Amino acid sequence: MAKTIRKMAVVGAGTMGAAIAACGARAGLDVILMVRGKGEESGRERAAKAVAAILKSGEMKGSDEERIRASLFCADMQTDAELLAGCDLVIEAVAENLAVKQSMAAFLFEHAGEETIVGTNTSNISIDSIAEGLDESKQRRFLGIHFFNPVRYMDLVELIAHEKTDEGVLRRVGTLICDRFGKTPIRCKDAPGFIANRIGSMALTSIMNATVDGGYGFAEADALTGDLIFRPKQGAFKLLDLVGLDISVHTVDYMASAEIPDYEKPFRNRPAVLYDIASRGYLGNKSGAGFYCKKKGPKGTERFVWDWKNCEYVPLQRPAPASLAELRDRRERLRALLAGDYPETAFLRRVVLEPLWLAMTAADDISYDFRDIDAAMRGGYNWVKGPFELCDLLGAADVLALMDKQGLVPPAWAKEKIARDGAFYAGQAARAAAYLQLSDHEGVILENRDAALCDLGDGVALFTLRTKANTYTIPAAQLMLEAAEEVERSEAFRAMVVCNPGPNLGAGANLYEVAAAIESGQFALLESGVEAFQKANLRLKYLKKPVVVAAKGQALGGSAELMLHAGCVVAHQELYAGLVEMGVGLVPSGGGCAELLWRATQGLQYGQMARILAEIDALVLPIAQAKYSMSAEEAQKAQYLRRGDLIVAKADALLGQAKATAIRLAEAGWRAPVKTTVTAAGESGYTHLMATVNVMLSGRMMTPYDAVIVEKLARIFSGGDALAGEQICEEDVLFEERKAFMELCHNDKTLERIKGMVATGKPVRN
Repeated sequence: MAKTIRKMAVVGAGTMGAAIAACGARAGLDVILMVRGKGEESGRERAAKAVAAILKSGEMKGSDEERIRASLFCADMQTDAELLAGCDLVIEAVAENLAVKQSMAAFLFEHAGEETIVGTNTSNISIDSIAEGLDESKQRRFLGIHFFNPVRYMDLVELIAHEKTDEGVLRRVGTLICDRFGKTPIRCKDAPGFIANRIGSMALTSIMNATVDGGYGFAEADALTGDLIFRPKQGAFKLLDLVGLDISVHTVDYMASAEIPDYEKPFRNRPAVLYDIASRGYLGNKSGAGFYCKKKGPKGTERFVWDWKNCEYVPLQRPAPASLAELRDRRERLRALLAGDYPETAFLRRVVLEPLWLAMTAADDISYDFRDIDAAMRGGYNWVKGPFELCDLLGAADVLALMDKQGLVPPAWAKEKIARDGAFYAGQAARAAAYLQLSDHEGVILENRDAALCDLGDGVALFTLRTKANTYTIPAAQLMLEAAEEVERSEAFRAMVVCNPGPNLGAGANLYEVAAAIESGQFALLESGVEAFQKANLRLKYLKKPVVVAAKGQALGGSAELMLHAGCVVAHQELYAGLVEMGVGLVPSGGGCAELLWRATQGLQYGQMARILAEIDALVLPIAQAKYSMSAEEAQKAQYLRRGDLIVAKADALLGQAKATAIRLAEAGWRAPVKTTVTAAGESGYTHLMATVNVMLSGRMMTPYDAVIVEKLARIFSGGDALAGEQICEEDVLFEERKAFMELCHNDKTLERIKGMVATGKPVRN
């Protein structure tokens, strides 16, 4: 069995080096961050500054800083080089310069152990060139390990071998990247730009040149290069601002001068607009201005966009929607725009088809399998669909025909495959999924329009939502209650997993449904829906069989309340959980307040009232500010997760881990929790909380209507009409939740907040 990588060194403390080191420490590795001293400042001091900077930056927000600091050792290259001998893996992240990287590789192998793997974090430079001066025994332990920025959030890590790299080394590093960092390792050929930058840089170059050639403004181009073409929704130019125009210039320069095939060179023209704006010092978000900027004006902060025709910033205007915007189906809209004769057709044919053509034509040069190109573009550039997935979605034969019209000749292998199979992902082309999928159930047991109970196999049931954005509706709550009854009754099931499709557990209640009920005066229906959700959550909590929730992405509002009632949660490390109902003028009403109160104060007696007051104060303030966690670690500190809940690195592994956990809990003899009471804070708790509200109100930290909502939270968390020291049960707090929820639903300001959120996706401060 190959030795597990447990200790890692990162050499170079720039943005990438510090981020790789911090993420390794967060993953539980022992990490050395090593840097060369400069002037009077030692390497240790420079490394310590880099750690402090990365922890201060937003990239590591919400992560366990204590763990990172405890696992990270700062070292100096001149005095501490012998520490490299004890590392399983060393990654250099120094300047993107061949001579510098060759020198660093020689230095690292001079001091590393005889079995230490050495990797280079390069985005473009040939791995074979860097390894050129190394002897064969060292070359077999050398490879490219290309992380993408920001390291914490980007899923892709490209692994690039040269002809001497040992296969076992690739497997060990791939396992580390997948299991500990939670990322997708993709093996690439040692070609310029590898996979993601080869395709991605050409796609962005194509958009920049097509924008100028077509006479478009940058905001207009962004409206056409986001969701519409299944790429990041902000559009190309906002993305370039985020990445940094200096980095884009470097990538474009490298690819324009690299040894690439002749067929590709016409698509590597340096975009004049990029160089012009970068030469003015406008480098994107990092410099405060790029293709877009913000300026303070009489109306507050205003947004501007660069007018490349007149070389000045102009006020940002909302672009007109693309032709056929009324078509809700994105696939059909894009198909029609590409095939038709609309104002946007010429632009879209160019920016969509050129990268798809390159992916097909260069597939054998850059990848070992064309499907890896799709995975690389999803993980490295956040494309919603990779090139070949998009071809199949739009109709591969139609796409090839459009390419011919554009003068883009598809390669023979692509033509043959489509003629034979009709799609790239057809027949033998489809790979078996590496992880358990939601579709891997053995049948539907119960269902309605908004949810379903399925058989996940091995005696485990699966409850899953079918609503847009995984919102909770009255039918979903009703089916959840039926599902709980079925699982507990049935001999076929020993446990239940709750997992929803898409990147998020869910954003809570369906606000359209709530707003419609309020506007039509259906308050009785609304209250019955709230009560159904409360009953369903309590039923899950006290089920005589284990219930495990697979939580990922956003778990907000009602989705967080569902998670709080599970017997166990298996959470992805990037979990954003919180009771954020304040933003829509409501209070949590699915049992979230009750469950948090029980977790914080259970077992505390009347004589510990000071502790009880401190606990409820700590619970109410984040809810009053609509705060949510920035990681699973932070969710654990906020008591949305318990110490026994699992945090996993790989999002794709979540459902499989949840199922395995459910089976383990069942086999261990699961025992449902016993109903208990807690000590009410009573009037003293209410008075204590309202004193804080009054301070915040007088300091203008909340609006008068915020204070109205928080007053109701104070009532809920202090036990309603209960006396201080009185024992209250969950049903008492659930009643207070429902009461407050319904009172707020009768207030016009709550409806104003709900409708504002539905319309803009942003909270209304009224």
